[in-house]
Order: sequence, then C-alpha cells, then structure tokens
Amino acid sequence: MPFKHRKSIYFDREDVRDLVFKGYIAVYRVNQDLKEIEVFGFTKYQENPFK
Repeated sequence: MPFKHRKSIYFDREDVRDLVFKGYIAVYRVNQDLKEIEVFGFTKYQENPFK
C-alpha cells in the first residue's frame, strides 16, 4: 500500500510520499509503470533538506 503515507511536504506531486518513522522522513516515489518504489531521500523531520 505505497499510497498509504502522506503526500510529500517537499514536493508537489501525488506520486511522491513521506514515510515518517521515529523522527526521520524517508521520501519515496511510486513508479506505477514499473511497479516499483524508488527511495531517494532520508532527512530528520526538523531539518530543512534544501539548506
């Protein structure tokens, strides 16, 4: 159920999601064509990853 998690706060796209776990965020994209989940970012929740 890859769309179970919230829409990303960092990207304005429906296929990019944030998985929040113990103060960290794993940012991933759901590729429906290839039926894959592509993880491309980990950050601490309080930090701004674009600094």
